[in-house]
Amino acid sequence: MQDDIFKIDDTNNHRLLGLSNQTIENLYDHYKDDLYITSKIHHYITQQLPMLLENIKRNREKSIQRTEEHSTEQQRFMQSYLSRNIYFYNPTTETYYFYDGIHYKETTEDEILHDIVTTISKDHNPLLMNWKHKTKVSILKKIKDQHIMKVIPESETIQMVIQQIYPFIFSSKLEAKYFLTIIGDNILKKNLSLIHYIHPTVKDFLKGLNQLSVEKLHVQCTQTFKHKYHEKHYEQNNDCRLVPIMNLSQKESVTKHWYQSILQFCGLDILCVALHYSRKYGSSDDYVLERSNDIELQTYVFELNNNDAEDKIQQFSKEYLYDYGKEDQQMTSSSPQDYFLQNHLQINSNENKLTWGEMQYLWKDFLQIHNLPQNLYQNVYKTLLIDRYSDKYNKDSDTFYTLGSSQLPMVQKFLKFWSETIVEDTNTYAELETEEISALFRNWLQNGRRKQKYLLKESKILDMLSYFHPELEIGENKYIFRVRNLQWDKDIDIEVSLDTLREKENDSLCYPSITLYDAYLYYCKFHNSKDEDGNKPLLVSKQFFEKYVTHHYDIFLDHSNTFTESWFIQRQL
Repeated sequence: MQDDIFKIDDTNNHRLLGLSNQTIENLYDHYKDDLYITSKIHHYITQQLPMLLENIKRNREKSIQRTEEHSTEQQRFMQSYLSRNIYFYNPTTETYYFYDGIHYKETTEDEILHDIVTTISKDHNPLLMNWKHKTKVSILKKIKDQHIMKVIPESETIQMVIQQIYPFIFSSKLEAKYFLTIIGDNILKKNLSLIHYIHPTVKDFLKGLNQLSVEKLHVQCTQTFKHKYHEKHYEQNNDCRLVPIMNLSQKESVTKHWYQSILQFCGLDILCVALHYSRKYGSSDDYVLERSNDIELQTYVFELNNNDAEDKIQQFSKEYLYDYGKEDQQMTSSSPQDYFLQNHLQINSNENKLTWGEMQYLWKDFLQIHNLPQNLYQNVYKTLLIDRYSDKYNKDSDTFYTLGSSQLPMVQKFLKFWSETIVEDTNTYAELETEEISALFRNWLQNGRRKQKYLLKESKILDMLSYFHPELEIGENKYIFRVRNLQWDKDIDIEVSLDTLREKENDSLCYPSITLYDAYLYYCKFHNSKDEDGNKPLLVSKQFFEKYVTHHYDIFLDHSNTFTESWFIQRQL
């Protein structure tokens, strides 16, 4: 009610005048019998009140002017400060973030306030010095209006993020952008009914990224990603998407914790760029269909959406299966790298058939070659194959007769090689590397004859051993433990080189200082001569050499892995 009285208009002025006159009349009436007091009332009204009001008016104008000057200076400072210091806020977690133009970093309210006050003090601006508290409170309020979910990263940040995952994880920038847009969609809770299949090699990376998102943004970012196909997904075929990535398992530079360095360096930046892409492109589907301009990417991403289980079975049959009952049918291969090997290896068999175990392996290989989800159509593909080849399937033996495959000659040859040449070795140091197995298999195929070398990828070796010999202990996708090959006695090769080295040095007047590393160099030199076919012999790795020597000669090695004098004079144990 009081605010209405002081509105500037004629009505209010008239009301105020009436109230003032009434007050004066009341004063005169109250002191009507006291001339001294009434004269004082007259004096105050006519002499002091005008001067007092004039002073109040001047002070008020000065105050307004000072406030306007402070406010103008404050606005100038705030605009300048916030343009040079970019902050964001997450009200859900009550967390502040600072952006330096490249990286987003978490900060605290105390750090921000301290920086504001320090900057004001450095400017030595008296107007702002008087308004320190008000200015920092006003800046903090503006910062809280800048939601971290609405960031627009600089181009340098975007390129930095893409460079971290391309070409390390993705084979093209378009694939990297597609992945980031999916992450952004998940954070913003768009299209959560979709299923994005991605290879399990990035499981730890996604887990770490999701933990970071929950910690920083209080929301998950990977809920639509799946690593395997589940039976319940069969009815959601229209919602299934494929996410292409590089085959990280074959990269020598990949370590067990490779993803940690990426997340530590730019994990929050990844989330911010992902948010930006999701808002910029609308959704991951929209990006692929409308913005990527990449037909191959579109085809792969929507492959399960555009093809059903029967379509994939037809493709599998065309690429992997051979019907001996049909004439003029040429074997084909979906893997160009294996084409030469498969068409030059034949295995003698009086019976053309495929057991269900072999068919399962072929289906697994088909999925891997085409970068399709593990266990795809696991619940229906056997039924579809039996329906397709009903006249060839025998339920009792669980076998498809008069069916073959372009893949099987190579598989069967390798399994034959494994059964004939590989035996168990109980020594703790015993192991074969996939590279060594590949070379031994090639030598076994050539059988001493000079001819075209057959190359078998290490990944294929791992696939076959994992499927047909699940009892094997395999480490780091490289080592097969507790086995040895009858064609190559690693232990004998090492012992011969050590004996030769010791005998050579025994002829010296004094025993030299020979380290484990020196012994390995001598071993490599000793076994470096080519055979009669011009082939170099296989050499054990430095790691295996050290494990073997340490196992057998630990008492003859000092703390610096140097052979002691007793090793030279003792006979081999």
